Amino acid sequence: MSDDVLTEALGQFGMTGVFYCVSDLAAPWGIDMPPMPGTVLFHLVATGSAVLEVDAEQVTMGPGDVVLVPRGTGHVGYSDADAPRTPLFDVPRLEQTDRFERIRIDGGGTPTTLVCGALEFTDLAVGRLMASLPPVLHAGSGGRGTWLRSTIELMAEEARSPLAGSSVVTTRLADVLVVHAVREWLRASAPERGWVAAVRDPHLGRAIGAFHADPGRAWDLPALAAAAGMSRSAFAAHFVAVLGETPMAYVASWRMDLAAQLVEAGGLSLAAVAERVGYRSEAAFNRAFRRAHGCTPGAWRRRSPLAAVQSATA
Repeated sequence: MSDDVLTEALGQFGMTGVFYCVSDLAAPWGIDMPPMPGTVLFHLVATGSAVLEVDAEQVTMGPGDVVLVPRGTGHVGYSDADAPRTPLFDVPRLEQTDRFERIRIDGGGTPTTLVCGALEFTDLAVGRLMASLPPVLHAGSGGRGTWLRSTIELMAEEARSPLAGSSVVTTRLADVLVVHAVREWLRASAPERGWVAAVRDPHLGRAIGAFHADPGRAWDLPALAAAAGMSRSAFAAHFVAVLGETPMAYVASWRMDLAAQLVEAGGLSLAAVAERVGYRSEAAFNRAFRRAHGCTPGAWRRRSPLAAVQSATA
């Protein structure tokens, strides 16, 4: 079951590019990158070198190296520790599309070319997975097989010599690199706490997988414990020890995040959304939704980007 849950998460990243950029830099240079919650940030060195500093952890990068910042944490990149730091959105830029741009800092020294981007994800399991990852992942350029090296080289070539459609190619290749880096971390790591540890646990993973498959079922502690093949007390204690929250808190949180997605998507009535996430009373669903998200489901739907588009085209 743990493999099923993780495979589903990797297969349904649902990532969209917030932005991508190619940075033409010459030392000394430094860029201060703001926090971007709910995104995965990546950096690829096409030529030259760079240092990234994330939560006081420094990563030195060379040509072909890839680094992920899975939680969208604010961080800095620079040529050397004494280089001046410019806020990202103050760096001169040339917009090539609404989501793809080139930026330049010319300090007169050794050149570096970076391919960077921010990706949003829509799948709930991906959000849990990203929260379980360390603040920074250094994927490196070695990889498993020549396809990864070829992917990195192709992204670097697109950065050096952009052609029509380069932004599309870069977007698709970035998705591949992000999934690869996460998969490699999963292969090499065995965390004892967090969501990944829980879904890999032979008992907790069964319960979580069963709940994800049917979140509208009348789940309670006995039902979850039965799915895990454990007693209620042992299951509850083990769940808290690994995930840091109670089973029913996890159920409630997942349901409300799923409800927000379904409400925003607009394909179901609010009553149908309530039933999909386990509420037989729409009034109870409205109260729970307001507690979780600060507004009613109807208000959430009205302020969604999809609703704005539909209103503008009506």
